[in-house]
Amino acid sequence: MAEQQDSKTVTTPVYYKEGEGWKVQPGYHDETGREKKRVRETIIAVTKDAKTGRVLQVVDLGPNIVTDVGDRYYAQCGTRTEAVTHTFNIGNMVVANGATVTIAGGAKNTATFGRFSGLGGTYTGRQSFTSGYPKTADSDTDNTGRTIDAVTYKRVYSTSQANYTIKALGICKNGATTNSSGALLSFKTLTSAQFIQKTGSMTLTVYINHTFLGV
Repeated sequence: MAEQQDSKTVTTPVYYKEGEGWKVQPGYHDETGREKKRVRETIIAVTKDAKTGRVLQVVDLGPNIVTDVGDRYYAQCGTRTEAVTHTFNIGNMVVANGATVTIAGGAKNTATFGRFSGLGGTYTGRQSFTSGYPKTADSDTDNTGRTIDAVTYKRVYSTSQANYTIKALGICKNGATTNSSGALLSFKTLTSAQFIQKTGSMTLTVYINHTFLGV
């Protein structure tokens, strides 16, 4: 959900107290007159030793991009009678060795499953969500991005799945195989510092959180 120009301008930010400090209230306008994002997207990736269950790495990968198709999906979910065009709630998680999607150049329009690459010979990087997901108010404490007003998508990749360097992630239409059949709800391309090296001795759990910040 990209920032959108708004005709109303508030020159003084609105703050709220959190702990010992103060933060700008989400959803209000800053001195530039641009509306702050009202959906926050975060990805948490956790790798564990498959034998002992010991956590090897927890990575907060920051925001991901909700596509134009994804924006429409969430809008349709808010209606009582309108059927959603893409049922992303029964979609797939994607972790890929590469992607030709970038944030610049209208990527919200062009992002599709076919732009991911290196998902393993049998698409082991494209898997269904963990049972019970997506859900709100996730209770999994490994998911540090969980909140009561976030919808969380989760997948645990086993020792035989996605054993490569992960450079991109996303959520796709169920069973996506090509650009034409592969609508994306959201995607994230990683910097080299964020790459995740998945091997057959570990599991990988990916949480994608979309938090709604209505005011």
